[in-house]
Amino acid sequence: MHIRFAPPSFTRRLFRPGWTDVVSRVVESSASWPEDRTVGVWALVLEARGIPYRLRRRAAAEGGGTSIRVQSWFVQRAEDEIRLFQEENPGQGNARPRLHGPVAGGGQLTCLAMALLVIFHVATTMAYPGLGLYPSVWDSLGSANAARILDGQWWRVVTALTLHGDGAHVLGNALIGGSFIILLCRGLGASLGWFLVMLSGALGNTINVFALGPPHDAIGFSTAVFGAAGLLAGSRPFFGRLDSGEDLGFGFRLRRFIRSAFVPVAAGLGLLAMLGSGGENTDLGAHLLGFASGVLLGIAAGWGAARFGRPGPLPGKALLWLTFGFPVFCWGLAFSQR
Repeated sequence: MHIRFAPPSFTRRLFRPGWTDVVSRVVESSASWPEDRTVGVWALVLEARGIPYRLRRRAAAEGGGTSIRVQSWFVQRAEDEIRLFQEENPGQGNARPRLHGPVAGGGQLTCLAMALLVIFHVATTMAYPGLGLYPSVWDSLGSANAARILDGQWWRVVTALTLHGDGAHVLGNALIGGSFIILLCRGLGASLGWFLVMLSGALGNTINVFALGPPHDAIGFSTAVFGAAGLLAGSRPFFGRLDSGEDLGFGFRLRRFIRSAFVPVAAGLGLLAMLGSGGENTDLGAHLLGFASGVLLGIAAGWGAARFGRPGPLPGKALLWLTFGFPVFCWGLAFSQR
């Protein structure tokens, strides 16, 4: 009797993909398993190229050592990247790789963006009589005025993120928000991290406008800061790379998720306690909605990055141009209404 086994469905392959040992494919002609340090360097190669992987300790019966496992659709790409690194670095298996792929961190970019946020605040608090620009004009054109947004001026949910009431407000957002965003970019990459921060801030403002309606009006990057805290909480459980390689069940995965997300959630709640209810001018609803939007986006982005990798160089550049160019475009629309 001939038995045929149907291939697993696309849904199963998507949500429960197989994991293949890529080290054994690279060293199949070698007489010995590579040292842990060499395997660690190869893992850095995959990390830099945005390829999700798992490190697994081999049993003594298998010869010991550490292996790298990747999902089925990344096997050939991972093998090619490791072989290419070996060809470019002959005899330097233990050296730190000199890579030119997408960088996970975004410290310099975040510091620059926060500096620009502070500079923009200073610029909008000065008067330019020759141009007819005064501090009140910026607020009237760019604040998250619910009546104006519901009337079609949707760009205000973005421009409002760039405006602040005073220096303490913008400095607090720059310092606290910058810290959250740097940690987020280390896991998701600078391009995807910053894109989601701006998206969560805009979503928080949008939902808040529909929830409160006129005469609600607000400004500040705080909504995006709480969005960054939520993004970190939602995506952090997917940052880890170490795994036993065994399917330990839903209960174990849930407990690991809760442990991983505890610190970011606690930090977000602490931030909410300090800033979220700190006065009659504080937009508590936008803070909560920004955080909630960030959590949901973070879970989706963390899962996607773990399954398919972070954005490559071209998509990453496109996301960065969109992230930092869109607020400029929104301000152009705002000034077109003068």
